[in-house]
Amino acid sequence: MIIWVMPDSGARTKEDYAHLTALFKKEYPGVDITVHVFTRNVLWRKIFTIKNPTPEEEIPDVIQIPHYWTALLTRAGVAENLSKLDPGLSLNNVLFPLKPHCYLPGTKDIYSYPWWFDMSALHYRGDHLKLVSSHPEEDLATWEGLLQICEALKHTFKDNPGYYPMQNSDWRGSLSVRSALPAIWDRGADLISADFKQSLVHTAQFKAGMKDYVTLALKNYMPILRERGSLGTMISGKASILMSRKQGVASFDTKRGVRVKTVPVPTTGNVYFSYLSGMNLMVNVLSKEKENALAFIKWCARTDNQIRYAGMMEVFPAFEDAFEQFIFSSARRLQTYGSILASAKTLPNITVTGTVIEILNKVLAVSATQIVESRFTMASLDRELDSASKEINYLLSLYEG
Repeated sequence: MIIWVMPDSGARTKEDYAHLTALFKKEYPGVDITVHVFTRNVLWRKIFTIKNPTPEEEIPDVIQIPHYWTALLTRAGVAENLSKLDPGLSLNNVLFPLKPHCYLPGTKDIYSYPWWFDMSALHYRGDHLKLVSSHPEEDLATWEGLLQICEALKHTFKDNPGYYPMQNSDWRGSLSVRSALPAIWDRGADLISADFKQSLVHTAQFKAGMKDYVTLALKNYMPILRERGSLGTMISGKASILMSRKQGVASFDTKRGVRVKTVPVPTTGNVYFSYLSGMNLMVNVLSKEKENALAFIKWCARTDNQIRYAGMMEVFPAFEDAFEQFIFSSARRLQTYGSILASAKTLPNITVTGTVIEILNKVLAVSATQIVESRFTMASLDRELDSASKEINYLLSLYEG
């Protein structure tokens, strides 16, 4: 059985999957498992070739996908109908925000099964922030306060080579629309209208949210287009703040003396949203080991395995029983993430969502290059978003009309 996954544990990914598959093989000793790891960008490209593979290409049996790819891969005829493989398969115990992303839209047929999820939050070093703020949690409650804190940190650590107030959560140093979503939503904007008929990327509110996020790079508060390995981190003292969907509890506690606190992502408007991102597992319609593939997916959904993997990954279990045990096992986790989960929002499970994200990431890639080359303007971002909006409207007319 071949499983395609993403590098969710970073440098530990292969080690974590080796441990996970070893546990599975103890219960299913007759199943041979091969795990191949791809970045999200590579997986996005490969996912469109597996429907008609060449004789030389491998055929995966299980594929890890972001929750909002389900509708597209179902429509493309790539994802197997799990409800047909197991008519008794149920989502009754799945956390409510994750359920809509498992179905073929408009039906109750399950085409992908939840694995885990994470939520955007802001982490900061208490020892650094106390140098510039008497009330860091209050100051970090708004985007304006975040920018003021970053400016103060930049001045305080000006003699620290390679220091940036914020660590870029993307290992490649890219700007990512997924990181920008809370700033966009807090402005009262969205990517697509509620009826899925029209792009909202061209609106003033959407543009304002994108500009809020881009400002972090524009003011040199956050490094861009430099791989994480070439820069310092919060742990090394070369950064003070990180916006990330990973909990960070374990990694931040590994270095003695470094106390990192977690708060909601600062709001850019009068409302507050965090981005909830789910990861699902699907079975390839061409798989010749569908029974084993389904067994693996159901094994990953079991409460003990949900809790075990969430702890390894610093993410959250997708099923109610496991989630409750996991979050109540840590008073710090419960206190920190209770309010963040209450304000969590997901991307819609419609055919075009994955492509829309790719289009917007290309816009941000252009902006990042322009910033590095000192030729970025807010007007240029406006033009890129106007062009992207037209492209998205065309896609919506084709697939959601």
